[in-house]
Amino acid sequence: MEKLELFGIKFDNLSMDEAVEKISGFVVLPYSEFVIRAQKDEEFRNILNSADFCLCESRGIYLMAKLLGKGIKEPINGIELIQKLKGRIFLLGGKDDTVKKTAEKLGDSVVGFEHGYQDLNEVIGKINQLKPEILLVGLGSPKQEKFIYENLKKMPSVKLAIGVGGAFDFISGRVRRAPKIVQKIGLEWVWRLILEPRRTKRVLTGVGGLTWLTIKNMLSLKS
Repeated sequence: MEKLELFGIKFDNLSMDEAVEKISGFVVLPYSEFVIRAQKDEEFRNILNSADFCLCESRGIYLMAKLLGKGIKEPINGIELIQKLKGRIFLLGGKDDTVKKTAEKLGDSVVGFEHGYQDLNEVIGKINQLKPEILLVGLGSPKQEKFIYENLKKMPSVKLAIGVGGAFDFISGRVRRAPKIVQKIGLEWVWRLILEPRRTKRVLTGVGGLTWLTIKNMLSLKS
């Protein structure tokens, strides 16, 4: 399987259809903030690179890869990926009302759910009782990636575990997704800033940092 290394992270170069068909085990969906954190946090970078599949979720990373001459087939939107998965699903993360509403939206495929503000060791016990095939973890990064990395082997029924960030907020309807045209041109992050201005520093650090890393890489290629 083709791997593309960008900014020290090894991405699997898959289309959405290929991802739905092939992914299993521990799956990560890096976006710009992951890339910036991974530059300084070696443990986090190693966790990303130890995943069974690393898919490019960010349109920003997708565009920067093109500038560096590394063609990623397409960005894999986590929300859309979740909606294409088949199997028994367990949801972990978010607030109680948000994860409950997400479970309702996803329907009968969800066999259980738990919010993220509790002892996660107890949640592992519940997961093993319900025996889901798919575990979606929305604890925020890097907590969700570290949780899966450290605990996936303790949940033998789970064949696919994905860190999904804030996907539950969107699927539940707590946060409205950007219009299709805004998504298509890669400015969904601007839309979320408008809805949640408290995220401004975090998002701009990711976008600005990714742009600067790309410029440095382009300059090094020319030298």
